[in-house]
Amino acid sequence: MLKAQQNSTRWWWALVSLMGTGFAMTLMLITSSSLLSQGVLRQYCTGAGSSPPPSGFPLPQVRQSLNGKLRTTLHACIATNEMLDENQVPPVTVQFNPPTFEGTIPGPTLSVKSGDKLSILLVDELPANPPNQRANHFPHDPNSINLHTHGLTVSPLLYSDNIFREFNPGTTNNNVYVDIPQDHPSGTYWYHVHKHGSATFQFLGGMAGFLIVEGGPGTLDTVPEVAAAKDVPMAFQFVRSLSDGRVVFVHEQAQQFGTFPFPDFTKNPPVLPPPEDQGVWSTYGLDGMLPLEPDGKTPAPPSRYSYTTNGVANPTLQMRPGEVQRWRLLNATDGDNLQLVLKSSENGNQGLGLNVVAMDAITVPKTYRLAAGDPLVMGPGQRMDVMVKAPGMPGTYLLQTKDPNSGEVKASVSPYRDSNFPSGIDPAWRPSRHSFDFPSPCPGLGASSSSCVGAGRFSYPVTLATIVVSGATTDMNLPADPLPTPQGLPSIETMLSRTPDAVRNVVFELCGSVSAFMPPSLNLPSCGWYFAKYNATYWGGAPFTTLQMMRDADDVGEPTGNPSMPRINFKKEGLFDPTKPLFPDMIAGNYEEWTVYNRTNSDHPFHIHQNHVLITKINGITLPLPEWHDTLVVPAAVCPPDNPTCSGPPQNINLATPGSITFRTYFNPVTVGCFVAHCHIIDHEDLGMMQRMDILPVAGRGSGCRLDVAAIKPDLRKLLAGFEICTAPRFSSRKQ
Repeated sequence: MLKAQQNSTRWWWALVSLMGTGFAMTLMLITSSSLLSQGVLRQYCTGAGSSPPPSGFPLPQVRQSLNGKLRTTLHACIATNEMLDENQVPPVTVQFNPPTFEGTIPGPTLSVKSGDKLSILLVDELPANPPNQRANHFPHDPNSINLHTHGLTVSPLLYSDNIFREFNPGTTNNNVYVDIPQDHPSGTYWYHVHKHGSATFQFLGGMAGFLIVEGGPGTLDTVPEVAAAKDVPMAFQFVRSLSDGRVVFVHEQAQQFGTFPFPDFTKNPPVLPPPEDQGVWSTYGLDGMLPLEPDGKTPAPPSRYSYTTNGVANPTLQMRPGEVQRWRLLNATDGDNLQLVLKSSENGNQGLGLNVVAMDAITVPKTYRLAAGDPLVMGPGQRMDVMVKAPGMPGTYLLQTKDPNSGEVKASVSPYRDSNFPSGIDPAWRPSRHSFDFPSPCPGLGASSSSCVGAGRFSYPVTLATIVVSGATTDMNLPADPLPTPQGLPSIETMLSRTPDAVRNVVFELCGSVSAFMPPSLNLPSCGWYFAKYNATYWGGAPFTTLQMMRDADDVGEPTGNPSMPRINFKKEGLFDPTKPLFPDMIAGNYEEWTVYNRTNSDHPFHIHQNHVLITKINGITLPLPEWHDTLVVPAAVCPPDNPTCSGPPQNINLATPGSITFRTYFNPVTVGCFVAHCHIIDHEDLGMMQRMDILPVAGRGSGCRLDVAAIKPDLRKLLAGFEICTAPRFSSRKQ
């Protein structure tokens, strides 16, 4: 497989040297498509699976920079992989065909250093987009892609971390160039697809991978106890397919987010709601029973799903007694809150605590040391670097995620603990089911775990990895505090002492018009006006009656006195508009303070591109130790316990207390341009819970954002540099 690639490379560069750059450039544009048609460029996407190695813990392939550069190719393709279908009783290993990077789940790890140049040739070998799609703002073009380097403080313009670009199936000259600043913080980042409207489909196949930044001043990597520890990346993903192995896109006839009213499974055949009352992702079936076909009549076999760690369900990791390991934990699911604990497999034996040394890549001032059984919360998109010390005796431990949906587990979104906050900051249940249409572990949202006993269903807690402690004893130490201060960010003291140049408020809101579920009189004040604004034309020819909005909370509209449309004439968009920034006056070099509110009944992870933020408050409670993040769960709104009208049913969200996070941020001048902030539940993002953000170089000047990248004259030097990847090693091994 590699031999054919090497032969074609030698042929190409020999021709370059003989005929000159101008001829070679012309020939490159001709031959790239012909090579694709001959299958030469498809080799890295076939025959790759996600089975664990014969022995040991599965690790993604590592592609490491050399002499300050990492030049590599990422092929997007449909692969044939294996999945442990946890929706069957007992679970069965089956084949499925997910969209992937390089045929693997997750994709290869990209390992770079501060100051490196990252050059990626993104080749889209996914099938052609379907004809006659419902388009406009309804999800469409499932096989068009782009790439986001999640967490990096880099330029969002032109060929860099620009999620406004769009690469279509069959294209091969899609170059991404990311210059990593010399003082960039080291740590655990990641890359993933970010094409608006199709990201959910691609996440369900696992299109993501680690992006590790090493080196630089003040790095955690130089701490002796960390340097001595085995480095273990763990990407947690939730892959799904139909019973025939296909990962499918959306239900084209959907007119609401989730299926309601629910099917009546007591009848034979089941009584199903009409197609328009089935949700966007109902193609996967409510517990595998909703129809797959547009006729809306034929119940389908159960769909498949699996929680995976590095592409495998519950792999086994070896540790020696007394050993310390560094685990890089990544929540790469499409929308699940994780509540991680490391428990003993033997009843009555104590588990192990997780020691957090970095969050969203940024080293913490001092280790957060959680007790055994105390859950570490990770929202979708978050990373946590934890140090784990094995006990001095052999044993088996289970890394599990606890039930986020029944309300029986109360957990803090911050790992901070002290005598005043023994269980963290305002612990609560962490509901994360974002649609009843996807099959999911038992219990469902709001149901008791007792409903799962004896049912034979896949249920919480879900074991993500098994840790076997055995072999010769070693005596290793956990790192001592304080930990190194990361460079490339203002100090915490500076962030807190500077008077903000602007104070802003944004809000997550949910609007639904299913009368039996959410009467108009119980909707938020914004809903009626935005329902009228986002009509059938907006949604590609059919109405869509569920709005997942992220709005400027200070844009309050005008009162009308009409209960069904209490406020009108809002000045800004509630759903994503790529042509309009939410705020017109975000200036490079400024410091700002934001509060993000959540006026819905479930958690929403807030993510902002390009610049980290310093969290200072959660639900109005000041954190004793502020936390750097690029992604953090905004807690759900909470009903007062003495107000049954709020809790329903039906529920009046207007009477609930919104959840919130407050942060300070600094706009690094390197990030001038346009990017986005959004909810990192991917199907919420795909339906518009996202806003464009522009950072201006100075007040009154444009950000330099150009959405139509295809109109930009190609840089010949950069295009040629993109093809030099063929002369560099595709990957190298890193000590694990």
